[in-house]
Amino acid sequence: MVHQVIWFLFESLVYPGLVFIILLIIFTQWLYRKLSARIQYRRGPIHSGPFGILQPLADLIKLLAKEDVYNVFGLNIPPLVVISLAIGALSSVTLLTPLALKPLYAPFDAVLVLYLLAFVPFAIAYLALSNPNPYTSIGVARYLALLIAAEPPYILSFLAPLIIAAKYEGTEYSVYLTSNFSYRLWAENPASMALAAASSFIAVMALLMVKPFDSPEAEAEIYWGLFTELGGPRLALGMFAKFAERIVYPLFFALLFLGGPWPFQGSGLLPVTVVLLKYLVVYVVLTILDNSLPRYRPDQAVEFLIKYLYPMSIISLVLAVVL
Repeated sequence: MVHQVIWFLFESLVYPGLVFIILLIIFTQWLYRKLSARIQYRRGPIHSGPFGILQPLADLIKLLAKEDVYNVFGLNIPPLVVISLAIGALSSVTLLTPLALKPLYAPFDAVLVLYLLAFVPFAIAYLALSNPNPYTSIGVARYLALLIAAEPPYILSFLAPLIIAAKYEGTEYSVYLTSNFSYRLWAENPASMALAAASSFIAVMALLMVKPFDSPEAEAEIYWGLFTELGGPRLALGMFAKFAERIVYPLFFALLFLGGPWPFQGSGLLPVTVVLLKYLVVYVVLTILDNSLPRYRPDQAVEFLIKYLYPMSIISLVLAVVL
């Protein structure tokens, strides 16, 4: 019993939990900056660490070392607690994936994953609103509008492969078990998988505020939207949560729609390597799109998501149930 508790704490705090997420954020943010710089004919970070790879860590330490300042109408402790819980939620869902050395899984654990993922955006919105500002209010309003338009299609698209796998492979709606058989799902129900993959990817773009869905933080329009009034440790925690989302959402897309650890199964060095490579492919595609597409107006973004994603995700779910 003690050994199991120690192992659970190790996985939660070290790998694939918090420490691993921090290291992956450092690498992926460096990669994002380098790719963005390349697309924009710049050099990107070059000074902190080899090839500038430690620049995201330097920025995080700089923000954490600053004084914690909030305005007279703001809240002090509650937003920090809530955003810390959100970071913990994002770190903990990796324990239910092939990245974990001893993955946790149970029937219907997908419900837990969806609950944890759904909690994070509201924690970010709460952190932003805890320091009121006109630009912040506009940014949060746009952010919540995007959530209303993108979250339901994402959930429906997330459920489609789980339903197919439960019908044909007996995975009982477990994310880990479904990821091990996701490579078969394209042959078992290609129409549902294609629609679910397309709607899921676009929904992920909206949830991560990747262009053209970045209106909540439109820098040249509403200063910095969500994060206008944040600085120091509060900004560090808010950005950490957003960067962690950029790890978790593409990771689940790779697990459910790109075959997961295939051509391997289970957990271990080779399956983990395959999963991370597929994740990086998704991340690079998102980065290229973020630096290549123009921004939608808030009404255009919501209209696009409701007009196209809702029908696609609903049809994919119906096909998953019927076929």
